[in-house]
Amino acid sequence: MSNPLNNSEIRGNRRCGIVKDKAMQPLAELMSVYRDGELDIHPEFQRFFRWTPLQKSKFIESILLGIPVPSIFVSQREDGVWDVVDGVQRLSTIFEFVGILRNEKKEQIPASTLVGTDYLPSLDGRVWEDPSRPKQEFPSSLRLNFKRQKLDLKIIKKESDPNTKYDLFERLNTLGSQLRQKEEGRIMKSKMHSASTFGCFSGFLILTS
Repeated sequence: MSNPLNNSEIRGNRRCGIVKDKAMQPLAELMSVYRDGELDIHPEFQRFFRWTPLQKSKFIESILLGIPVPSIFVSQREDGVWDVVDGVQRLSTIFEFVGILRNEKKEQIPASTLVGTDYLPSLDGRVWEDPSRPKQEFPSSLRLNFKRQKLDLKIIKKESDPNTKYDLFERLNTLGSQLRQKEEGRIMKSKMHSASTFGCFSGFLILTS
């Protein structure tokens, strides 16, 4: 027989486990924090950056279309730096596109080029900035629009249990994998029934890592 639900046990674990904060951060601010070394997207528990160029492009397109993006989870270290617990691929895609992403050796990674932007076809082949290809650069108005888009940031404060970020990472990724498998199956069925209904959201729904 299972034990009865103990509300005090739940409340106790909430108090001792996670101390969190939240904020809607403009992309421009996240870019600045990353440049200043105050945001670490390569903590030891993260997966290797593995999105394809098409997946990256669909994510950038989703941001420009105003499609809601899943929350980014970060953990505050003792020195104040944020470690990314969940969202490394989303942030890496953004930083790579604007040309500021660096690898673990601090080497600059070449900026990405948008491909397969089905719903914003004029952006196909576009880059954030490239003096050698001025006609392919993002217009200044579009850059401002992009930088002003906001991401929901969940911050695990440094006062939290030291093991919390690892436990949270495991829980988020286990749940995310299950949801992605179910969502991908649902999207495929929906596309067969009505491609026009879910086409705009298909890239977003799968790209939640």
